[in-house]
Amino acid sequence: MKFTFNVSPNLRQGQSTKRIMFELMLGLAVVYLFSLFYYFSEYGASYALQAVLLLFVALIVALVTESVFALVLKKDMKQYLSGSFGWITAIILTMMCKIDITPYALGVATFFSIFFGKLLFGGFGNNIFNPAAFGRAVIFNAFIGATTNVVTSATPLTILGTNFSWMPGTEKAIQSMMDSVGGITTLFTGWYPGAIGETSALLIIIVGIVLSIRHVIDWRVPTVYLISIFVLTAAVALLCGIDSYNGLPGFIWYPCVHVLSGGVVFGAVFMLTDPVTSPTSAQGRTLFALGAAIITVLIRLKANMPEGCLYSILIMNMLTPLIESAMDGKQLVVRIRARKAFAGLAAIGLALVLLAASVVTPVNEDPTTSATNETMYDQLINNQSVERGGSL
Repeated sequence: MKFTFNVSPNLRQGQSTKRIMFELMLGLAVVYLFSLFYYFSEYGASYALQAVLLLFVALIVALVTESVFALVLKKDMKQYLSGSFGWITAIILTMMCKIDITPYALGVATFFSIFFGKLLFGGFGNNIFNPAAFGRAVIFNAFIGATTNVVTSATPLTILGTNFSWMPGTEKAIQSMMDSVGGITTLFTGWYPGAIGETSALLIIIVGIVLSIRHVIDWRVPTVYLISIFVLTAAVALLCGIDSYNGLPGFIWYPCVHVLSGGVVFGAVFMLTDPVTSPTSAQGRTLFALGAAIITVLIRLKANMPEGCLYSILIMNMLTPLIESAMDGKQLVVRIRARKAFAGLAAIGLALVLLAASVVTPVNEDPTTSATNETMYDQLINNQSVERGGSL
């Protein structure tokens, strides 16, 4: 009898890591170009140039940081840079920032994301935290006031989180909130100021579908994450009795606002899917996405910040080794264990979210006309607004 065998590994993929990263970069470039077009159309060429400057600074800092690190370790610089993919981190970090951030602040954050978030852990493939999320957290905590004279109108995330605490209690407050953010259509298309690359949910979803078909990202992660946020916030709307908006019941429009605002869709497609900082098994990735969704909603409802996507990613990054160990074993056993874990986590998450929502004080007055909030609203909206095509 003749036996035919090949030396392991026998399973081969048509896509290399470089090919995957290249296609991911193309997807990011499409979203970034949309942002440039928006700022050029709405505010003028100087705003588009500001976005280009920010990306240039981030790319240069990432390149210099990794080049120096390669020299210190006496490694071939060209080979090291081609396999480290620092430019991907720089692009994602830039797209997570608002256009009014100073180049200095972004440069420092880029250095922290590359050096402390990745290189000190051993470089690409060994880092615990998503480097771009790590750098954005640095900006949140150290450079919150580092802004230029490039200003736009208040972002929907600021209005939803600061003025309305994500909980409009009356039909009048709902109408005011939705008028302030431009409605669900505006949130979906992304034709509003916000983080440079996080606004157009429509375009990001299209790019995400293409990347999933190309097997660049795992479709399970963004799907589970977005659906989980929708279901959790729909339950909040039902519990709190949120009124309808333009004929749409509260359990429809309210979760749509949560999903379409802020960095939720961007984080789902470009950050949660990071293969280095997320679990390797499909079952583990679904648990990872569900946990991130629960934390996102909890932070939005109860924490003293408007956004929750960023910190949910960092927290779940820390829990990745635990998920990996829990999903280790025989496949049939792991599948049963994963189903039980997913159902248990979903039940606990739903209970926590509903408990958090039950103690949130709804905003029943219109902040735009309330005497107690008029000064704050004027500073937020009027003092930040500029004429279309304004200069730097």
